[in-house]
Amino acid sequence: MAEVLLKVEHLSAAYGGIRALDDISLEVREGEIVAVLGANGAGKSTLLKCLSSEQKPVSGTITFQGKPLSAKPYNVVESGMVIVPEGRQIFYKLSVYDNLQVGCCLRKDKEGIKEDLEMVYEMFPRLKERENQYGGLLSGGEQQMLAIARGLMARPKLMMLDEPSLGLAPIIVNQIMDILKQVNSRGTTILLVEQNARKALKLCDRAYLMNVGRVVTEGKGEELLANDRLMEAYLG
Repeated sequence: MAEVLLKVEHLSAAYGGIRALDDISLEVREGEIVAVLGANGAGKSTLLKCLSSEQKPVSGTITFQGKPLSAKPYNVVESGMVIVPEGRQIFYKLSVYDNLQVGCCLRKDKEGIKEDLEMVYEMFPRLKERENQYGGLLSGGEQQMLAIARGLMARPKLMMLDEPSLGLAPIIVNQIMDILKQVNSRGTTILLVEQNARKALKLCDRAYLMNVGRVVTEGKGEELLANDRLMEAYLG
């Protein structure tokens, strides 16, 4: 069995007096695609904020590669965890190339950076074609590709994605899911937070289903997808 890369145990988090996460436990093993699913307000984005150290939990523990997660977001990235945020959050007034350079700003290995730039241009030929264009001139799908490519430039062991299909046309969503499969096949473990449950369950190895801040069930993607009662009750 593959090594546990990320382990979350009894994690709780709150905004003011409102508890957004309540005793969450989950794990991601090396090489997996793991999905976290649930409706709006389920606590998915709060979970990612805790995992990237943007928010301090009330209680519980997070370990990455057997070590406690750093409280500083840049140290989290240096340890090998990156997040592709909801809404892409690329730099509109920077070129595609400069956006990619932001992704590797904590690295010092010039040859490795050069290799990874060639790799992402091979994976995303559209970005190579638009290398000198401003990020803000790209289409929504191209911006999502750029956000994923920027994350890859950090050479992560674990890539976390927050709603990568949001606001995209169905044909582009299919392309993004294919890209994530390719990223995973190249050795990057993926934690996917996604509202498009059916697409996510077809892609992932395992999934956790959240509702009102708690994990209500977990299982293999194909098994959860086949459970019509579960899909209707929690995912519509």
